[in-house]
Amino acid sequence: MCSPVFEKREARPVLGVRRDELWPKVWDWWTRQGFQLSQTGPHRFHGTSFYSRIGLRRELDVILDEAGSATTVDLTFRASVTDEGLVGGAVTAVLFFPVAVLGGALSYSEYETDARNLMGAFWQFLSAASGPGGSGALPVPPPPCTACGAALLPDWKVCPYCGKARPVP
Repeated sequence: MCSPVFEKREARPVLGVRRDELWPKVWDWWTRQGFQLSQTGPHRFHGTSFYSRIGLRRELDVILDEAGSATTVDLTFRASVTDEGLVGGAVTAVLFFPVAVLGGALSYSEYETDARNLMGAFWQFLSAASGPGGSGALPVPPPPCTACGAALLPDWKVCPYCGKARPVP
């Protein structure tokens, strides 16, 4: 059982790209970010990812809907604390209550920042299809951090979550 931490939902159109063209690229992007994906319907999928070091379970649902010359991408992102995270938090709370309160606030902030960064990197990835001169060809997404699996924006040289430097290509 997991305690929900937060949920965030955004939907954006991608102009000039058909849903069938976008589907494998969106699927590939989330796979590269460390999510285990399963198709839940036509042009819909669900994904999960775990941060075992902080007891966080991340889930997402993506729906691609085509209307005219645009494909709308509907993304819902959720985070919840796993049972392991709750046990660790309870032990910390008993031993170090003031630190646990501060740690909980920092963890929530970290979870929310991770979600915003991950969604931002995804929207940045998709914007290449509809930007100036966009041919509908999407760039290859940057790989996630090799140490903690967090999504990294293309211009980041160091992971903001664990501090590991991104390998030079």
